[in-house]
Amino acid sequence: MDSLILTGEVASKDFLRVSKNESLVNLVKEMRKKNTDRALVYRDDVPEGIVTKKDIVTKVAVSRTRRYPVSVLHASSVMSYPLITVKKEMPLSKAARVMIDKNVSSLPVKDEERIIALLTKWDIAKALIKSPTPLSQIMTREVVTINDTDSILTARKLMIEEGFSSLPVLNSEGLLVGIVTLDEILDTLVDLMEFVSDSGSKSSLKNITVRDCMRPIVPTLSPEDALGTAVALMLEKRVRAVLLVGPNKTLRGITTLTDLTRYVASTYV
Repeated sequence: MDSLILTGEVASKDFLRVSKNESLVNLVKEMRKKNTDRALVYRDDVPEGIVTKKDIVTKVAVSRTRRYPVSVLHASSVMSYPLITVKKEMPLSKAARVMIDKNVSSLPVKDEERIIALLTKWDIAKALIKSPTPLSQIMTREVVTINDTDSILTARKLMIEEGFSSLPVLNSEGLLVGIVTLDEILDTLVDLMEFVSDSGSKSSLKNITVRDCMRPIVPTLSPEDALGTAVALMLEKRVRAVLLVGPNKTLRGITTLTDLTRYVASTYV
């Protein structure tokens, strides 16, 4: 990757903006429509926070909010604040380091004092599309998996506690049968909780298994494949991780958007 790439050159100029009073249901619908996983939250014309799918998955099903229908919750209920911003002139590698150090997945980008773009891990990944670096150099080797018969609440808990956004799914024979991501978890949580009463929401969620909502088609590559190949596959399938398998299809590792961001951050000196 070109070490001279600036944050403002790759950050997304077209990003979702919502009012802090936007209902959570409408916010999720807008995310689906825009094919995005986050939105910048405004009070009038002033940016106040940011909402990601992970924020919603983390907060929407906890006991405090479960007392209310999802339809009455708003963007302000789940947004993260205060905003951590970067300047458009900042080297991309330094912005990636800020993401890793601050444990955030996006950064509003400023031109002087005005926010002009939003840098996400997807944007950082795109900057690596031509990288020949072998995936074996950056992949996560100790992969946490989940069983296809586990409940969606188990998957949600694991993602929240361990900080994952993607989990490989194994069947009873230990074979790779799919992947479940924040996207599937969020869609299931919100769709069900919008229509099921508070008393029945938790029991209904317990009855939904990972198999019911996972992606059965798993993007896989070899550890010897190039990093750029993984990026192309992630973008094509709009999936947050690529699973790395050996000749016998055994799971050897995983490469995620966070792994890619950490790799770019490591080039900052």
